[in-house]
Amino acid sequence: MQEAQDLRYFVSDQQRFNVRAAVILTHAGQVLVTPTTMPAGAPAVLVPGGAVKFGETGEAAALRELQEELGLFLPALNFTGIIEAFFKRDAIDYQQLLLVYQAPVDVATAQRLVRLDATAHDLPAGTTFTWQPEAQVATTILPAALGQCLRPGAFHHLIDRRD
Repeated sequence: MQEAQDLRYFVSDQQRFNVRAAVILTHAGQVLVTPTTMPAGAPAVLVPGGAVKFGETGEAAALRELQEELGLFLPALNFTGIIEAFFKRDAIDYQQLLLVYQAPVDVATAQRLVRLDATAHDLPAGTTFTWQPEAQVATTILPAALGQCLRPGAFHHLIDRRD
């Protein structure tokens, strides 16, 4: 949803440009994801994140989204990559810059996140979270290029084109 100051631009009625932050939360070789289904029926998973606001750094946006969506307060994140994503949804062409961050969480936080009540946070009703093995997430995450950012270490600049 569009909020005040979001870096989302309507280039035309059929073209949109967004700047977003995504956070890969990890624990014991697993990644926190939201399972979803693509319009064609294929399973997919998403990670927490959202639009960067005007004047906000990518890390500040990622930390804000964690607070809004998960009630999670972390002191800092690791910047792991930039993804240039191109995709079509509902007959609209999107171009998106995705600033990717990562953070490990402890056992207590990991357990709390899978029991999270979506209605108490900035999430659509029915949103659920689950921990899935990195190898499984790498095959179903959207955008697909995020699968290359699951492990900390190297910085990634990736291009993701979906039809």
